[in-house]
Amino acid sequence: MRITTFRHVGGIGWGLVEGDGIVDLSADPSLPYADASEALRSETVLDLAMSACGLAPQHRLEEVTLLAPLPAPGRVLLADGGRITHLPQPVVHAAGSEVPDGLRMLAVVIGSPTRQVAVERAVEHLLGAADAVLGNDRLALGPWVVSRDETGDLDLLHNAERGLADIVSEASWQWSLSSGDVVLLPGA
Repeated sequence: MRITTFRHVGGIGWGLVEGDGIVDLSADPSLPYADASEALRSETVLDLAMSACGLAPQHRLEEVTLLAPLPAPGRVLLADGGRITHLPQPVVHAAGSEVPDGLRMLAVVIGSPTRQVAVERAVEHLLGAADAVLGNDRLALGPWVVSRDETGDLDLLHNAERGLADIVSEASWQWSLSSGDVVLLPGA
């Protein structure tokens, strides 16, 4: 599953990328979420998204402009070396946006709330991952968040001395992690 936020003729929407199109979940009146960030915080988006899988796309990818899949992520954490730090809320831009002196990162998105989770259970709380570029106060994200079931072993996607489960576990002992929070890992 690939979750994204996009601009189309009718405004801004969010939904699932299916093949060369987008299933527009924002068009469903029973889903009152402005964007994917808000939907993730509702903690029901995964159930909704799974029920939308296989539906016919309403928009073709070439007819929309992809925006940052999470235009307003919750907490943004940076795991660099042996430290995990909380970043002041960076300005989030779509993938491909210019980020001067930016560093390529892997953005891991929390899918379910957790606090003080054991290393063995940490990965269960992840929704998936997205490409990211971080520079000063700017974060380019996307073009979509790929769910964990499609990414495979996220540890293979970043070049770090520590495993992803260890990083997420440690972060959960420092902060309560919520759906839509992002952990940035160098070396994507």
